[in-house]
Amino acid sequence: MVERAVVEALIRDAYAARHRGDLDALMDCFHPDCSYRLAGGPDAAPMFMRPDGQAAVREQMAGLIATFVFSNIEELAMTVDGDTATLHWRADVACTPTGRMGTFEIMDVFTFADGKLKSVTQFTDTAGVARLTAA
Repeated sequence: MVERAVVEALIRDAYAARHRGDLDALMDCFHPDCSYRLAGGPDAAPMFMRPDGQAAVREQMAGLIATFVFSNIEELAMTVDGDTATLHWRADVACTPTGRMGTFEIMDVFTFADGKLKSVTQFTDTAGVARLTAA
């Protein structure tokens, strides 16, 4: 089991890297056998696919970094229970390709292995995401 302070630091480091667009630093936080899922129907948009393994997650993260820019980030709550954690946060999100912007609340659920992020499942307003990204 990972200590709470280590889990909190890992999550905050990962999100700081993501928000500044540092893909290499972000991927350093992920376990080699990791997965990431933005909860939503995979038929709705490629961003709702669930990549498995660091190479696939890296590709997904690169696309998300290129598409979404976060500002006014506010951590609302974090819980840690053994090798799992949740983060509830809010941010203004700009979609680079469309120029649209919205404010979103997000809930992330994490599992950890070997001191790294093993899985991340992210829940947010998928209809709002669709509005931001619609052509």
